[in-house]
Amino acid sequence: MLTVLFALAVLWGLRYLIRHRTAAALAATFLLFSLVTRTLSLVYVDLAGPLYSDQLGIVVGGAPSMPLFATTILLLMAALAYIFRPTVLAQVRIPQRPAGLRPNVSENVIFAFSAAFVVSVYSDMLGRGVVPLLSGMDRLEYNATIAGPLHVWFGQMGFLLAGTLGAGFCMPRLQGRDFGSRFLALYVLVLTYFALTGNRFSALYSFTSFFLLPLAAVPAMASVGLLLPPPARPLWRRFLYSKSALFMAVGFGALGIVILLLHSVINVRGYDNPVEQLMERTLIQPVELWWATWDNLDRYWSGSFDEVWAELFTKSLDPTGNTSMQLLMLKNLGQDRTQELLDMGQQYTGGYPEILFELLGPLLALPAALAFSIPTALLLRMSVLAVCERRLLTAFMALYVFYGFSLLFIGGMLNFLVPWTFWAKVSILCLVYIVERRLHAIGK
Repeated sequence: MLTVLFALAVLWGLRYLIRHRTAAALAATFLLFSLVTRTLSLVYVDLAGPLYSDQLGIVVGGAPSMPLFATTILLLMAALAYIFRPTVLAQVRIPQRPAGLRPNVSENVIFAFSAAFVVSVYSDMLGRGVVPLLSGMDRLEYNATIAGPLHVWFGQMGFLLAGTLGAGFCMPRLQGRDFGSRFLALYVLVLTYFALTGNRFSALYSFTSFFLLPLAAVPAMASVGLLLPPPARPLWRRFLYSKSALFMAVGFGALGIVILLLHSVINVRGYDNPVEQLMERTLIQPVELWWATWDNLDRYWSGSFDEVWAELFTKSLDPTGNTSMQLLMLKNLGQDRTQELLDMGQQYTGGYPEILFELLGPLLALPAALAFSIPTALLLRMSVLAVCERRLLTAFMALYVFYGFSLLFIGGMLNFLVPWTFWAKVSILCLVYIVERRLHAIGK
């Protein structure tokens, strides 16, 4: 009963954000989709368990582990709802809109650089003579043996291009013109590139989430009555931006992802029972580490802060990677198996909120979840409002810093706070925020 009640509370929170804080829901798609789908997986594990986890080699589920897990998600949703409240969005300062319906210089520059990059990654892939999707090569093997530095960098930093394309797509609409269809075309080309290079759901979902983040500026301005109506649209544009086209895109996208997943488990990795493997990956693996942490929660009352802190920040296996996931894998798999997986470039899913409970115990984990949720929501709002006000450097840097915080909610990563480069990004964000605000005020 507790599992069902808390899961329903999470779904109600998502519904509230979508209906009453649409900008927040759209901006936080990257976080909300992951956390809500993990909630649904935990419902299955709690109610259908005990179940055997192939990855961990233990039995999970069969007990109400949902309440603490759901509470951490509800804290994030509460922070988003409060920080994106209409009274704050109404303070947006709209710059003078350019006359006419022609693209302005900034849009053309963004498109030119984005298009040049997309052409470069396609040229690099085709020049190497191997298309993983067509040759049946696993993406991990392609990344390790054939892919060039441009492809590897794109896999790590593609969220920046996604946010740039999203901003270019929505900026004309914020100025009383229509959406930038050419940026939508580049977005489709990038998704196609990910599919061709052997990626499946995670890359497509991540890129789409960051493409949607700047689009939150549209409902943000609409919610406070500042969005101008679009100009008269030809028939093809009316269809392109209709709900029917959106539903068709979602349907074809879902079908494409299913085909890519089946191709991977049947043709590339050759699993004997692909259906069972898909069930394991979608319903058990996303929450198995949380369940293992929750099942041993009583040991954290005595405190294990020093030991966990050392594993995270001073004696981790690979300090350049996600040390939180390394710690969770060590606790459940042992050092040999964990090192073997890390050498193969693999790590398990999950990490949040279990790493907070591992480090701080039950008493402090929930306040810590709220403490991380607040700056995360503030960075999202800063980026969205900066897009509304055409302060593009601020929007870009806020998205860049937000990505670090998102690694906690997606993979439990805490050591993103350690490198000096992260604090350099924060410093640059503060600088461009101050400069652009002053320039914006002068221009207005």
